[in-house]
Amino acid sequence: MGKDYSKAVIYCRVSSEKQVREGNGLDSQEHRCRAYAASLGLEVENVFRDEGISGGLFDRPAMKDLVKYLDKNWQKKYIVIFDDLKRFARDVEVHLKLKAELRARDAQLKCLNYNFDDSAEGEFVETIFAAQNQLERKQNKRQVCQKMKARIERGYWCFFAPTGYEYRKDKEHGKLLFPIRPITNLIAEGLNDFANNRLHGQTDLQKFYQSKNLHKLIGTKQIHLQFIKRIITETLYAGLVEYPEWGIPRRQGHHQRIISEDTFNKIQAKIKKPERKPRDTDQLEFPLRRIVTCDFCGKTMTGSCNRSKNPNKYYSHYTCNNKECTANPKNITASKVENEYVALLDSIKTEKEVLEMMKVVAMRIWEKKNKDISDLRADREKDIDDIEKQIDEYVSLIPTTKSDSIRARYEAKIEGLDQRVKDLKKELENKKDPNFEEVLNLALKLLGTPAKTWKKSDLKTKIQIHNLIFEENPRYSANKGFGTPKLSLPFYIKRYVIGQNDGMVEVRGVAPLSKRLKACYLQV
Repeated sequence: MGKDYSKAVIYCRVSSEKQVREGNGLDSQEHRCRAYAASLGLEVENVFRDEGISGGLFDRPAMKDLVKYLDKNWQKKYIVIFDDLKRFARDVEVHLKLKAELRARDAQLKCLNYNFDDSAEGEFVETIFAAQNQLERKQNKRQVCQKMKARIERGYWCFFAPTGYEYRKDKEHGKLLFPIRPITNLIAEGLNDFANNRLHGQTDLQKFYQSKNLHKLIGTKQIHLQFIKRIITETLYAGLVEYPEWGIPRRQGHHQRIISEDTFNKIQAKIKKPERKPRDTDQLEFPLRRIVTCDFCGKTMTGSCNRSKNPNKYYSHYTCNNKECTANPKNITASKVENEYVALLDSIKTEKEVLEMMKVVAMRIWEKKNKDISDLRADREKDIDDIEKQIDEYVSLIPTTKSDSIRARYEAKIEGLDQRVKDLKKELENKKDPNFEEVLNLALKLLGTPAKTWKKSDLKTKIQIHNLIFEENPRYSANKGFGTPKLSLPFYIKRYVIGQNDGMVEVRGVAPLSKRLKACYLQV
């Protein structure tokens, strides 16, 4: 230890809430570390304590504060002292990352029961110890989860108690849920009224609980709609237990119920959204609805239909519904508008020479972007692994704590992390590697034959094609038809490449490329 290292900071950690509450874990660690620092003649400047935090997590509040403290006092050199390697980390990757973070700030690590050695042999032994700590942590977690799963399968709830219930010790069943009668009586009254349509909607149930001062009984400022959504789907109120995440289907629990199973099933049937009955006009398509603008008033046109004398036949047309619009007529036959739209698409198709140049550019861009996509995918998969590891750690902590508030925080944290994993996985699913050759050929086909492609597409694809072609919605009138549209760059590019300034004039046949077009080929 060099002369410059005269200052020390202490890091302590316990993963059990019981140790935090009784104070015999953190305090004893700090006492031993202070004695060790005194024996080395070090001045302890600060102590950082992680309370109820797993050693498998990299993101720890006190450890983050320690790193910030080192950054703030960068002009000093510190010895970081901790009681045991298990207190430092119980995961190989986390151990190495934390060690690298501290070493990057010129901090030296001192452990009471282990001597750090930077030699190849020393690093090997250190990795073995870290792996052993990781193994013990995972074995403990597995045992806890297996015990919890077995207990749920026998009809006992093991997680945070729902609103209106609390855990009490029972001679026959051990730790069991018991209803808090002033609260559960009120919750049951509202759920029964909701199931029997005396309270029609969820907002009515919310107002009922608010008027009965349920929020004061459960210690909140008001009843939120999210609270209503949670209690109307809570199976525990019906005396049932389930945990689909572990493959445990619904079964009868040993705790007291506050509503019947029949009432619960009525509520689930009620909140399920009914399917809308199909209408006759649902089969009629208006592909230009809200994407073609009235030339007179600038409002988008809508599509509608009138029933003929034949009850099974309709006359469809596009209409400007702006009452102040002076267009005449306002109702235009749908076939007339769509035929003129197809003619417009046919007049703006991109020439063969431009398509060839665009293909060269696209291939070069794809080669560059493909590498970026692969790197992003690897980063997302790494994030998912890290978050799932955090979830596992929080799950293993839940049964070790007796504090309802801490348990609730753990479960809320698990829900947030689980949602983050789902979002990342969904993002990966949406980033599947496309068949670039196929996609490129389809894009070039669209650019070269937009009218033909549009006619053969479904309604959703027609709208997408429209948005690709037009920078602004084209204007239309019954007398003049479509005006000069404002096109997106792929369809407008020949004005820049060919040098045409007036309109979309076609390039002659297969004439040799212009000097400007050749220059563009050379640049790409």
